[in-house]
Parts: sequence; structure tokens; C-alpha cells
Amino acid sequence: MQFIHSKALTLGMELELQIVSNTTGELSPSSLAFWEACKHLDHAERYSLEATLSTIELNTSVHEDADTLLAEALALTATLCDAARPMGLLLRGGGTQVTQFWNERVMAPTPRAEELAGRFGFLPKRFSTYGMHVHIGAEQPADALRMGNVLQALVPLFIACSAASPFLQMEDTGFCASRPLEPLLYPHAGAMPRFKDWAGFEQACEEIFSTRLASTLKDIYWDVRPKPEFGTIEVRVFDTPLSVHKAAALAAFTRGCAALALAGTLRLPDQPQPLTAERVSRFLACRDGLDAELFDPFAQAWRPARGWLSELAAAIAQAPVCAADLRQVQALVQHCQHHQDATLMRDALAEALQQDQGVRDKQSQLASYSRGLGERLFATLAG
Repeated sequence: MQFIHSKALTLGMELELQIVSNTTGELSPSSLAFWEACKHLDHAERYSLEATLSTIELNTSVHEDADTLLAEALALTATLCDAARPMGLLLRGGGTQVTQFWNERVMAPTPRAEELAGRFGFLPKRFSTYGMHVHIGAEQPADALRMGNVLQALVPLFIACSAASPFLQMEDTGFCASRPLEPLLYPHAGAMPRFKDWAGFEQACEEIFSTRLASTLKDIYWDVRPKPEFGTIEVRVFDTPLSVHKAAALAAFTRGCAALALAGTLRLPDQPQPLTAERVSRFLACRDGLDAELFDPFAQAWRPARGWLSELAAAIAQAPVCAADLRQVQALVQHCQHHQDATLMRDALAEALQQDQGVRDKQSQLASYSRGLGERLFATLAG
């Protein structure tokens, strides 16, 4: 499996955005028509369709500076929003949509979607949720695995920081992040195994491919996985945040943690991990978000999520990849001390449902809720 060498610690991100009807506030299976409007725009290659028709994805180029990453992501998002408006559509963040019912999702008429439906039945429709992926460049495959092992150990904290999927099927799930639970239904999902070398990674992939439930790396839904064709390690576990500014800050934080791993500052202990601690920690991050007590595998101790975030940010500040990263990480820490997207979504829905109660119908209330979240796409972390 050939690894395309990249410049160390370059970064990029993918954002899956919800396509929502401005009138009803419900997911709109409009991505094909939307794509027709977008494919002639500048930088159309930065947009792509997903397996179901209520999603549009944007992909940034490769960056060495978190500020330029943010600027490009904002520009790409603004272009999409401008294209959506005349069609009666709006785009918004969040890991799930409150009106998402899997049986109402429509698969895209693409070979990839047909392959997924044939292989996994209803699961791709059920997994019609919205995530953010962060790619970090690696010069050597061994570097990708070194960073990947550390980033996988940080997955519960990444889930807690990005938690933005409290609702599903018109109900509060009781979780701050229900979306990261969905891929666990797939046979090749969950935590990336800890690999000592590239040969071990290739062997694991061959064993998975032999099952015929996966034919390429894109069929392996690990929380973290190498992308040899890009020369990156990819963190896939984030909910799509409500704002692009938060997405860029999370990307900067991810790169800062990767830099600590590459420098050997953040290193996993040699002794075996407790059998269930990291799995339970992932569950608690999904349920409680930033209010969770999480297992820190580096210190071999349970600790509050916000305290762990602050400690890692302080370590990143000692040797930041760039000044922009440091600003972004510090803004993320300040934001997370007082806010999390799941709580903002719960508060926004409660407020929308209370407005003019008895006068407005549920549909108009949901539309108001979705419009409010759509407006947050361009909100700063201080806002």
C-alpha cells in the first residue's frame, strides 16, 4: 500500500453540511439539484455529494496555517449558502437533524451509494448524519501511525469538544453526541487498533478486505485512519460543529496534538491499558460531552474533559505549529469552558417551541429553529 509523502503537519478538513428546507426546517433531499447549481461555480472541485441526498460536503485545500484554513472554509461555505438561498434551502451545521428518520432518507443515484446499500442495507440511511474530518500531513508512514495512535487515544476528548448531535427522530436522545454511536454498527468501525509499524497496518487491512465487506480504506470506518493516497492521518470522529470558526479551531487543536505526538511529548505508556476504560470513556463523551469524566490514557487516570482540554492546550502553547494555531486553540478552550454545541441546540429548540405556543404550528417552529442554527455557521467562538 503506497504512502504518498506529505509535508509534516500540514492540515485540511472536510465538513458535511445539512441541506434543509427553509420553509419546513426538515432535511431536504435536494443535493442533486443543488449540485447542478454548484458545479459551475469557482472551486467546484471543493464540493462533493454524499451517499444520501440531504448532504453536501466541502473539502478544503492543504494548509500550513489555521487562519488560511478558516478563511477558505468560510468562503466555500458562503458560496454554498448563496447558491442555496434562491432554491428555498439553507445550510447548517450540527451532527444530526432533529427530523432525521432513516426510512425517509433517499440514497444518491451513484455507484458508491448503490454499493453501500447492497453491502449494508439500511445502515447508510441510518448513518445519514453529519461529521467533520481533519487530515494531518505525514512525511513517512511511520509518522502517520505514531500520530494516529495518539490521536485515537484522544478520541473521547475530540467527541466531547465537538458534541453537536443531541436530537434524532423528533426526540432528545439523552446524548450530547449521538452521531458517533452510529458507525459502531458497522463491522469494521470504532477504534483504530494500535499499530507498531506499517506492515502491521497493511496486514490488518488485508484481513478486513478478505471479508468482502470492505474493498478499500474508505470502507473502514475507524475513528482515526491513515490515508496513504493523501499522505495523511485522518480524524473522523467529530460532529460537524455549528460554526465554521469552531471547525477550524478543532482542526488547529488536532494538529497541535499531532505535533505533540510527533515530537514525543505526548506518548502512550508501554504498559497495557485497562480493558474497558477507553471504550467507556468514548461512551461517556457521547453521553455527557464536555461535562464528562474521561479516561486519560497518557496519565492513566480519569479526569474532567475541560481540564484535560486545558492541559493539552497549555502543552501545545509551548511549541505551537504556528501562531494562528495557538490563537485558535486558545479561543476553543475559552469557548468550551462555557459552551457546547449540544446545549446550544437544546436551548434553541426549546425556545423555538415556546414561541407563540398554540398559534404557530410545529413545522414553522422547526423552521425557525433551523434558520437560527443556520445563522450560527458564520458565528465566531466569541459570539
